[in-house]
Amino acid sequence: MKRFLSLILLMLSIALFAQSDIVAVVNGKNITMDEWNREANIQKLLIELKTSNDTFYQILTTTQEGLVVLEKYKLKILDIYIRKLLFIQFSESMKVAPKDDEVKADVDKEVKNMLSDLKMTEDELNEYLIQLGMGSLNDYKERLYFQRRYTLALANVYTEYLKNVKITDDEMKAYYDKNKSKYTIPTQYDLTVFKIKDKSIADSVRLDLSKGASVEDVAKRYNLSGYINGLVNQNDTSKIPQSIWVYVTNAPRGALLPVQQVSGEWYVVKVKDIKIGMTKTFDEVKEDIRKEILSQKQASINDLIAKDFDNFVKNSKIEIKYKSTIVK
Repeated sequence: MKRFLSLILLMLSIALFAQSDIVAVVNGKNITMDEWNREANIQKLLIELKTSNDTFYQILTTTQEGLVVLEKYKLKILDIYIRKLLFIQFSESMKVAPKDDEVKADVDKEVKNMLSDLKMTEDELNEYLIQLGMGSLNDYKERLYFQRRYTLALANVYTEYLKNVKITDDEMKAYYDKNKSKYTIPTQYDLTVFKIKDKSIADSVRLDLSKGASVEDVAKRYNLSGYINGLVNQNDTSKIPQSIWVYVTNAPRGALLPVQQVSGEWYVVKVKDIKIGMTKTFDEVKEDIRKEILSQKQASINDLIAKDFDNFVKNSKIEIKYKSTIVK
């Protein structure tokens, strides 16, 4: 299979060899065939595809249409590679590009960790990567180096833009005053509420609760479900009718209210506890507000970076030297 894959790769590369070794030039930086092929990594793709879907693999590798698909894939990879290279150059224009020695140190560290985890020598890892269709260890390092450089460029640019973000106390205080409801905890009632259609059962439920029976035992004894046994926000009419709230909000802690009828149903209500609502102070929520404002500004920063980068791309000189013979 490896010989066949090599043949496919050779066919895909014939057009490349017929042209210059340089497939694209981005602001004076050459992209070579080796860089492009390494990034596309067609061999790994085909090995994985043969394992997962041999039928599609056969169509892809034995028909003209399949070769066109592979070529389109490579062209798309070239487009993505150019875009990443442009962003690295964008970071260079801002003087925040990652330093080569730092990137290399990261790559060396990752390879060292791989050797340790896999308990291999470099020669063994080199052969292992080749067997997986990932190219040589050097190919792997080169791919890793470029991706790491791009990732660090993203982080450095974002950090640079963040330097201009200032959040003042006055700004946070204004946000607090405008959004106090977000930091207000409503008064809550710890209630037991049974809604029952039969008056005699409702009276029996109330009597059992007055004798100290547990809510669970009462519900089980009378086969009741859908009852409330916990905290309810004051005047939440989705849980309790407003006419019942009139009694609840005027009852002391521990009160077992008289059975009340609303719309043909009987309510048995016990007010177990009352938790008075409050609004948190500015100092209590200051850090939360800082994070919220920063999050909002980060969204605008993302938009600004995208806009500035697009302008950088528009002003860049990009020359695609590779001309496909099978994709028009």
